[in-house]
Amino acid sequence: MPTAAAAAQVRSGPSPLTSSHSTTGGRQSGSVGKVGYFWIVADRAGRDAILGEALDLADAETYGELLTHPGGHYDYWEKMKRRGAAWLRARNLSAVLLSTEYEDWPRGRVVYWPSQDRFIAYTDPRIQTPSRIALIREMFQLSGIDLSGDSHYRPPPASIIEGNEI
Repeated sequence: MPTAAAAAQVRSGPSPLTSSHSTTGGRQSGSVGKVGYFWIVADRAGRDAILGEALDLADAETYGELLTHPGGHYDYWEKMKRRGAAWLRARNLSAVLLSTEYEDWPRGRVVYWPSQDRFIAYTDPRIQTPSRIALIREMFQLSGIDLSGDSHYRPPPASIIEGNEI
């Protein structure tokens, strides 16, 4: 059973596909990709980087018609903050993450729809750029992915990240 956070982050069933903003060919031959959650954050030089957790399909949890990661953004972010600056430095990520909340950065979740052999990324609209999609595809080992907006992943009214075009 998904945690409350995971349940809130993945909409029941694949219906958002019909309102997909764009597609980059989510059909997978052999379904070798991963599912999970992620953020687009800043690395130590201020460039886009991806932070999150990817899980093999064999370890994924069923949620309606989809396979998903049972964990969620909030718990991972709190764990990251407890790990501290040294943990971030070892991953070439900016220590500014420690003074922000998980909702401050563009985020999303990758799920797998077995009956359609498709991976779907529910994302903040700021993520839907070619370079950021490439980061997602690399992290989740995907040759293609369908993108879908989701009201759960909308940008905050005003970002507290000053001077960063996230």
